[in-house]
Amino acid sequence: MARYAKWREVAEDLRRRIEAGEFNVETGRAQLPKELDLQSDYNASRNTVRDALRWLADQRVVETEAGKGTFVLFKPDPFHVTLSAHRMIRREEDEFAVPGGGEGVDYSKEASVQGRTPYDTEPRVEVQFASEKVARWLELSTENQVVLRHQARYIEKKPWSLQTSYYPLDFVTKGAVKLLEAKDIPQGVVAYLGESVLGISQAGYHDEIKVRPPNAEEANFFGLPETGSVPVYETFRTAYDQDGNAFRFTVTIWPSDRNRLHYNVGKVPQRVIDEPGQASFDG
Repeated sequence: MARYAKWREVAEDLRRRIEAGEFNVETGRAQLPKELDLQSDYNASRNTVRDALRWLADQRVVETEAGKGTFVLFKPDPFHVTLSAHRMIRREEDEFAVPGGGEGVDYSKEASVQGRTPYDTEPRVEVQFASEKVARWLELSTENQVVLRHQARYIEKKPWSLQTSYYPLDFVTKGAVKLLEAKDIPQGVVAYLGESVLGISQAGYHDEIKVRPPNAEEANFFGLPETGSVPVYETFRTAYDQDGNAFRFTVTIWPSDRNRLHYNVGKVPQRVIDEPGQASFDG
């Protein structure tokens, strides 16, 4: 039987080692040994090693960054997130959208259905004047202050998304004081606002989705190539109450290598709603 060229033998063995998890790390990005070390390991020439790495890069197994080395591209089982509301609640003549859409309790439920283990950090809370973007979406003035609640979300201890929600500071002065607490609100913020003196019910929401390269901070947090070859989805959600007033603006960063975003519109079989991604595949 004909043998592969030496560079192909090196490439196949490296792929075997990558798939076996030899180069995996708990945090950061899995990195292959330096080219000189690979030459020694395989008793191969510089060109042979470079040809092997180039072939692995063409197969989207690794990516080489000038001056930094060669990194294993993260290929997780994708997490399927339903951005549309899971269900509607009818009260008198109105329909109210249950939050859904990768938020809070519903996010955890989707993880459970998919056999995944989610984890959210405790919120980091800030108070700032509203930026022009936030003021526009929340229909405020830039002279108004807002409460920011930041959370990082993990699946199987790997970073999966970043989320920041903005609320008018007036909500706190009117009695929704838990917005300022740097801890999770068990029933979810939307449910809490409904139970508070504000009596807010989420009647609907508007989504805008942007695809872009990650910035340096995001690339570092998610372990993405700094070249921008793995983009992120950035979703902007404005939630509206029963009177049509914007009450929450949420920005979420989803790396495209590990998230699949879904919407259900109209009459969709319950089995599809309950098990997002059942018909998906990655070629």
